[in-house]
Amino acid sequence: MPKSYIITVKKGEDKEEVKQHVIDSGATITHDYTLIHAFTAEFPDDAVTTFETHPKVEAWELDQTVTTQ
Repeated sequence: MPKSYIITVKKGEDKEEVKQHVIDSGATITHDYTLIHAFTAEFPDDAVTTFETHPKVEAWELDQTVTTQ
């Protein structure tokens, strides 16, 4: 099953360029945020994710459900 990640792009960097890099790696963009400089992408299980060290990426985190008590 594919895993979904929220990718936050560094301020001042081109989000569309990072999105294209993600698409080229075999992922699918599932949501493009407007309030934050980020998007969500779904990666196949066998995709190698190297975005943790991408120079234009601020943060890379697993998209998951968050609850409050």
